[in-house]
Amino acid sequence: SEGCEMDKTCSRFLGVAAAIGLALTAGCGGGGVDREALQETPEGQAFLFRDAVMTLVASKMLTLGNMSRDEIPADDEVFTKAATDLAALSGMVTEGFMPEGAPDGSRALPAIWESWGDFEMRAQNFQQAAQAVADAAQSGGFAAGRDLVRPLQQTCGGCHSTYRAPDE
Repeated sequence: SEGCEMDKTCSRFLGVAAAIGLALTAGCGGGGVDREALQETPEGQAFLFRDAVMTLVASKMLTLGNMSRDEIPADDEVFTKAATDLAALSGMVTEGFMPEGAPDGSRALPAIWESWGDFEMRAQNFQQAAQAVADAAQSGGFAAGRDLVRPLQQTCGGCHSTYRAPDE
């Protein structure tokens, strides 16, 4: 059996995991939140995880969106990497909402856990849309994935408008 270092999928996963670890330790997102205190509870740990994942998702979505709107130059390699990373991150979204809990500083609404089936379905729609962009980009670069970015963005907006409090 080949080692992890020989497996491209594993390598990408380890890169994403390292980025999440960096995001957690760097304290990005969740401004004004006592991260040390949050580490003390399972709900707080889940919040820190989802905050890190969503920060990385936002970064990858920004790259895809800006490129698809011609706000930054088209680049097959950059587009494909962002799409592939996003597809990996998309599978981690629901993990960050268990156990239930929204500490101070979280914009997650109680409706997430009250309507878990719907929330999970929306997360799966996001994951499928992210994977579609990644698959298209891997086979045909930016030109193949460009038109799939807007439907992907709509999966984000649909979930956020239902399950995330507005920014104050």
